[in-house]
Amino acid sequence: PLSVKGETQPQTHMASAGKMLCLHLDPKVPVPSGVSKDAERWEAKDQNKLAGVSERHFGAVLVTTPKPFSGQYMAQLLRAMEPGSKIEFHTSGDAGTVEGIEKSLLFGGFVEVKTSGGAVSGSKPAYKVGAARKFKKKKTATQAKDAEAKAKEEKSSEKKSEKSSEKKSVWALGDDDLAEDDLVDEDDILDAEIDKVDVAAPTNVRDKNKDCEVGPGGKRRACKNCTCGFKDEVEKDPEAAPKSACGNCGLGDAFRCSTCPYLGKPAFTSKDNVVKLVL
Repeated sequence: PLSVKGETQPQTHMASAGKMLCLHLDPKVPVPSGVSKDAERWEAKDQNKLAGVSERHFGAVLVTTPKPFSGQYMAQLLRAMEPGSKIEFHTSGDAGTVEGIEKSLLFGGFVEVKTSGGAVSGSKPAYKVGAARKFKKKKTATQAKDAEAKAKEEKSSEKKSEKSSEKKSVWALGDDDLAEDDLVDEDDILDAEIDKVDVAAPTNVRDKNKDCEVGPGGKRRACKNCTCGFKDEVEKDPEAAPKSACGNCGLGDAFRCSTCPYLGKPAFTSKDNVVKLVL
């Protein structure tokens, strides 16, 4: 193995019939040797490019990452890979990080997940996920006789129903059974007009999903001991940058939650929550 800045350079032996992607997100891990020269090389600022990649575009994917990827990013990787193609992760994290990468591969739909020499690898299934096919069972001699008997019974029942329909029904009504006085003229129904009443919407209806009261004029106001979150919404500064709940917002799309307000934006330093390109 080669040595880069005092570190052992990892190696990869992945063979790719299609285009290869090298996603280098961990600066502590050198790019593994064996990466083809014509491979696409992405860094932290290029993570959001994956959303625009067509299906079955990459024949192999090589990743260096300090943390496991989010579920939605793993789904995008699976979509962009060819069936049967391989993916390999290298990380500078501890054993917990390696275990997290293994789980993200399994939950992301990859198969043949294994860890060898510090690298976690997996493959995209060669079959279509969710595909199904019906298999016809051969009928035994007993089942064939039962089916034939059932078919005869259905034919005989159809003949009986045809004969019974030919007979005059005892419930049939004659011409003199309904008098004209019992009928309603349809023109009288159409001419009848119903007055329309405009119902004003109530202004003091309380939202069942909120605990705060509704004041005069239908305007809601937060209670002193507000527990439904309305007080935080009112006092929230619209110009203030959203705070990260998971701490992964600055790392890029590969690590962000599905509801992250920074989705689609490049990686940034999380000290001042200002978006800065990581070059």
